[in-house]
Amino acid sequence: MQPIRETQVLIVGGGIGGLTLAALCKRLNISCLVLERSKKVTPAGAGISLAPNALRVLDQLGLYQDIVRQGQSLDKIHIHRNDTKWRSLDWGRVTAPFGYPVYSIERHHFHHLLYRAADGENTVLLDHSVADLVDDAAERHVKVKLENGAQINAEVVVGADGIRSVTRRILARQVGLEGKNTIRFTGRVHMSGYTAPMENLGPKDLGVGNWLFYDDCTLTTWPCIDNRQWFIGVKQVERQGQEEMGRSVWANTTPAMVNEAYGTKFHPFAETGQFKDIVDRSERVIASNVFEEVDFPTMSKGRVALLGDAAHSMTSFFGQGACQAIEDATDLANSLQQHFSVSRKGEKGLLSIPLHGDISSLVQILSDYSTRRSQRAKAVAAFSRDYAKVHTGKLPYGLGPLVRKIIYGYMPEWGWTWGLRWLYGHQPTLVDVPAAVLEKAVYA
Repeated sequence: MQPIRETQVLIVGGGIGGLTLAALCKRLNISCLVLERSKKVTPAGAGISLAPNALRVLDQLGLYQDIVRQGQSLDKIHIHRNDTKWRSLDWGRVTAPFGYPVYSIERHHFHHLLYRAADGENTVLLDHSVADLVDDAAERHVKVKLENGAQINAEVVVGADGIRSVTRRILARQVGLEGKNTIRFTGRVHMSGYTAPMENLGPKDLGVGNWLFYDDCTLTTWPCIDNRQWFIGVKQVERQGQEEMGRSVWANTTPAMVNEAYGTKFHPFAETGQFKDIVDRSERVIASNVFEEVDFPTMSKGRVALLGDAAHSMTSFFGQGACQAIEDATDLANSLQQHFSVSRKGEKGLLSIPLHGDISSLVQILSDYSTRRSQRAKAVAAFSRDYAKVHTGKLPYGLGPLVRKIIYGYMPEWGWTWGLRWLYGHQPTLVDVPAAVLEKAVYA
């Protein structure tokens, strides 16, 4: 029989949200482990967008300068309708009041930054899949049983295991609900990629993104370091089998598949004017079906909490999926600190001592987290869903193209700033440990 490990916080899922929470727990001297079912640290995706509402806490973790060095700020956006340029939008001016710009960075690099901040292999257990969990209020720990037969006991379990969360399905099954996630296929497919440096681009093109609205699809390119491009094409799917709709990331996507869908489209950064020039510079490409939440669950039950896509998957049209997972992790870390940490006077100064407390107080703290974050997540998900309709020109009564033209063609920069205050202006941070608290905690 394998020995049973114990930890204060057990995080299921080593994605952006799970690793952010682990890094925050390390900062707060809260012991944690991360269970990741993959055998290697291989994040799916091409690039990632980090907005001001996520960057402040990443700055607090000491990761911002790495993001600046390895990423690229979004300074300007060129907006086109087919091959006709509508305008250039000064995005640096839009985001200036929020203290941080929007940064694009290679997803793999950002994931490894978080992995290191979470103390890497000392915290993240690869090739570990959850089979079941038992949260008995009469017991001190939640018992998490793994598929390999091992067991880990934790005072808090956090499901950060993505859109098809095993943690969430187990909780649903335990309360008599069908053990599946309540997500809906939107009918849209995203094809994205991350390119090598575009040799035909120069200094004037750094920091310039492009939004292109075609008759049958949309295409966005985000600027990355050294004039690399992160592109996302979006098309409505006319016919797709149930098996295909049930998957997220497609298997074996190739540049040829992307070119078949978008290769002949106009793009101002393409050397010949055709998007194929950019796709052919890709270092990696992926395709994925786009899902969204239809029935937001509670984000906690007993001593188990959910964060990120495990609780509130949303469309990626405004690049807020990862940012909301980071917000969740920050709020949850503060809640965990409230429960676990208490200071007492010791011979060598102040020590951060875990407060095991009674289970009911922990359940209430997690319930309060759920209430706060559910409200925010629902608002952002609704915004993302409505923004997708405007961006694709798919509004009721045929108003989509007109509304899109007014917003993208004529709305001044101050209007964008005003409209984004509620989103970018909300910048949660860690309620840090006192300066006098020693680096290492005692876990008893």
